[in-house]
Amino acid sequence: MNVFKIGDSLENQYKGAGYALAAVVAGQVVALRYVEDVASGEIADALIDPGAHGAFFVRQWLNSAEAAPVVRELQALGEVSVGMCSSWEFVEL
Repeated sequence: MNVFKIGDSLENQYKGAGYALAAVVAGQVVALRYVEDVASGEIADALIDPGAHGAFFVRQWLNSAEAAPVVRELQALGEVSVGMCSSWEFVEL
């Protein structure tokens, strides 16, 4: 499990705890997209109180056509990773 610090340069993208996609370059997070902000309402609603199933919902969403534009956007910036943000850290799932 990799843990990345979220730098001050991402202050405008960091929104606290939540599932997110990150673009990572040379061990640094260069962009964040919270799943609840870019996924359909159905997925976002499932993540409000995900319990032990949150990672399942996120992985299912990643395999959808809806996720493709966000993934491509982040791929243009770096290696795409999925995980959780909290306490100014990104933890890969």
